[in-house]
Amino acid sequence: MSLRPRLLALLLCVPGLALAVDPIRPPQPLNAPPKQAIETASGMSYIVLKPAPDANKFFSGEWVEYRADVWSSDGVTRASSRESGPVVATVRRLAAEQPGLARAILSTPVGESRRWWIQPERLLPGYPGMPNLLHVIDLTVVGEKNPVQAPADVAAPPADALRTASGLAYKVLKRGDGGAKPGPRSEIEIHYSGWTTDGRLFDSSVARDQRAFFPLSQLIQGWQEGVQLMSRGDSVRFWIPGHLAYDMQPPSPGTPRGMLVFDVTLYDFTEPTAP
Repeated sequence: MSLRPRLLALLLCVPGLALAVDPIRPPQPLNAPPKQAIETASGMSYIVLKPAPDANKFFSGEWVEYRADVWSSDGVTRASSRESGPVVATVRRLAAEQPGLARAILSTPVGESRRWWIQPERLLPGYPGMPNLLHVIDLTVVGEKNPVQAPADVAAPPADALRTASGLAYKVLKRGDGGAKPGPRSEIEIHYSGWTTDGRLFDSSVARDQRAFFPLSQLIQGWQEGVQLMSRGDSVRFWIPGHLAYDMQPPSPGTPRGMLVFDVTLYDFTEPTAP
């Protein structure tokens, strides 16, 4: 697969894109931390909503899983883990995009829920369209999670996997909106990871922490067939036999052979414009 590079803002590793987030009734107060809030050395403040099982256990890895419901002080919901589910992100990327959020994650014990009041300057450079307002974040640090670890069923499709006439096997990991599906000429926006059947990760947009854009018609046959079964928001695991992957192509260094396993999340797709 040849990637057509494009710069993409991080989605939900930043608390952003209010237009795409269903509103949640905001907590109070929004415009300033309450008197009982604890102020940190950075000037950010918090209260504990639910204590951690172990107050001395803090996250210290590379990939962190967390939940965050986010409001700006004008009452607008900026992100919602109630809607999107937990977020998995690299602390390095969070520190570059929103250092205040990264600091809050690193100083919140694993398993604890805190409500943070964070000044906008602590979140800069911030998410697209971020207002210059105080942000309130209900944050729970779930812990460390490796999003590119080989799945337990990487060696072969499980009994409950669905199969097509071509030999493609697949299993839906998460349903999206159930709407329209890509066509054979669609350009797709995805996250993906690919493994050989012995569990070796050979490619991953997730590991690069940047979504990928592809013309579907230029991908291997197994992808062309499989992605057309997906709707926006779907996450699917595909077991692609070699004849639908790279076995029919001339050998090249680094190109895997045999059955390949891909986890794919489809975020969006567009149809190409007529020339």
